[in-house]
Amino acid sequence: MTVGVACMNRRRFWMAAAAGYLALAVVLATLIATGTVFAAFPLSGIGGFVVAADRIEGTGFSLTPALDNTSEQGIWPQGAVQLAEVKIRGLNLSKELSIGTLRAIVEISAEGTVNGTGVTMNISGMKADRAEFSEMKIDENYSTNVLQKIGLTADSMLLTKPEMNTHMLVTRSITLPNMKLKIKVYNGDDYVGGDF
Repeated sequence: MTVGVACMNRRRFWMAAAAGYLALAVVLATLIATGTVFAAFPLSGIGGFVVAADRIEGTGFSLTPALDNTSEQGIWPQGAVQLAEVKIRGLNLSKELSIGTLRAIVEISAEGTVNGTGVTMNISGMKADRAEFSEMKIDENYSTNVLQKIGLTADSMLLTKPEMNTHMLVTRSITLPNMKLKIKVYNGDDYVGGDF
């Protein structure tokens, strides 16, 4: 029996990957800059949790290409968002989980204004009713690292009714007034329980 070994041309692979990441960065930057509703990737099949809010205000905004894992994929192109400071009204984080024949929705919500500093999040899709930026700059750079070829920065940003398919969220500090954690369980579309 003969066993074949697959050979991969690394140069071709990295050139194709670079082109893909550059295209992703351009699409993300353009759509955010125009305030257009967009989803960079289909939300099914790549995992993630949803970060939604009535309003998100931030300072020290940047968006760069990223490559990281998700709950469904070992590696997936994403946009890395960083904010120096953020104020969020109407925050709701949710994740849907399959538990055999049941479906659970885990939600974390807060009333009032959530304040955070040093926020970093990786997203694979976003939509908003409106996106506003001040002193915005989209900058293309020469680099052998595809993740450093393009970036978007702004002194401040305001998103109205945003929803983001998020894969990682880290904060230096965050305050969640009147925080509530709910785990709701469904059998098909029938509510089984778990909310209070």
